[in-house]
Amino acid sequence: MTPPPEQVLEVTALTRLIKGQLEENFSRVWVKGEVSNLRKQSSGHIYFSLKDAGSQLPCALFARDAARQSFELQDGMEVLLLGDVSVFEPHGRYQLIAKIVIQSGEGRLQLEYERLKRKLAAEGLFDTEHKKPLPTLPQKIALITSPTGAAVRDFLRILRRRAFSGEVVIFPARVQGKGAAEEVAAMLEHAVASEGFDLIVITRGGGSIEDLWVFNEEALTRAVAACPLPVISAIGHEIDTVLTDYAADQRAETPSGAAELISSLYIEARSRCEDAESDLHAWVKGYLNDQHSQLRDLSAHMRIIAPDRRVQHISMRMDEMESRLSSNLARRITTEQQAISKYAQRIVEQHPKTRIGIACQHLKDFSRRLERAKVLIASKNTEKLQSLHHRLENGSLQATLQRGYVMIKNSDGIIIDRASLALKEPQLKARFQDGEIALKNDN
Repeated sequence: MTPPPEQVLEVTALTRLIKGQLEENFSRVWVKGEVSNLRKQSSGHIYFSLKDAGSQLPCALFARDAARQSFELQDGMEVLLLGDVSVFEPHGRYQLIAKIVIQSGEGRLQLEYERLKRKLAAEGLFDTEHKKPLPTLPQKIALITSPTGAAVRDFLRILRRRAFSGEVVIFPARVQGKGAAEEVAAMLEHAVASEGFDLIVITRGGGSIEDLWVFNEEALTRAVAACPLPVISAIGHEIDTVLTDYAADQRAETPSGAAELISSLYIEARSRCEDAESDLHAWVKGYLNDQHSQLRDLSAHMRIIAPDRRVQHISMRMDEMESRLSSNLARRITTEQQAISKYAQRIVEQHPKTRIGIACQHLKDFSRRLERAKVLIASKNTEKLQSLHHRLENGSLQATLQRGYVMIKNSDGIIIDRASLALKEPQLKARFQDGEIALKNDN
């Protein structure tokens, strides 16, 4: 029966294994029961048991979470808890660490609230990129609320105290009960359709989840998200959160908080305007001082440069330049006139009639020179032709024969210029200047 040492656990190790299993598998669980054995510590922590007919569960509600509850826990109260199961190691006892406590009857609404919140968040209705910036200086505000509630008085009181100079128009609507969500949505639509509003505030005082359920209605939440004007949702107290808070462009913790937010923007913008005005006045004053200083400097400079004397000096220079211009102009006119006369003479000389007469004279001279050259060339060519003809006749065959020479040919007409060839031919022909004779070779 003795186990191996490695299988033996210490009490602390076993407790920690159980703690890990419980915390991993039982986180964020809803539990319903009756409060008993309630103990409130000076630290603000609350310890109690949650029981039903068959069992009881130790619970702890720490100070930070207890401060967010809208009611005070009491023994015998039916509640719905949301929390994590954990183990208190020193006692080896499991317990529920509560995060949210809801009075019995509110559980169904809380579950519906969580369901709608997840649904609308998944659709992107609460995404920050859809949020519109609030106007820095809202001049006309549409306030949708009950005109007889404390919220409207707190809202207006804060604005008056902080010297808000804009206009607030109340759009009356019921903020609790059946049909209230439709009235708020209708007033929202009416404010959008009206002209001149640059901000809408939806507000009411605190209450239970049933009292505030109007602002968790899906239709109203969608209307707030789709509103083209910036919307502030200021519903209930600091710990109250409704779906219109997520859908609006800005959430205010209370109606007074909404007024403080608006007036803070107004005060900040007014302060910036006052600073800008002060800076502008200082700049204008400095600019005028600079201009006055420059004007004084210019006046002193004018006295130094004496513009009247400079004008006189310029007038004398203009007179001198006028005289020089007149003289140069006269010389230029004379030069141009001479050039014109020269060009006129050249034009006369280059006139077509004159040039034609000169050309005709040149043509006659060329004709006479051409005739003389033609006669001279013809005479030279005749003499040369006669000389060539005489040379040709002297060198011709007939002239050679006339000088006593004879040309010997064979029967085929081939010239025989050697005796050895003549001996081989049986018959020859001899040509004289006055004819041919046949020769017979007897050798």
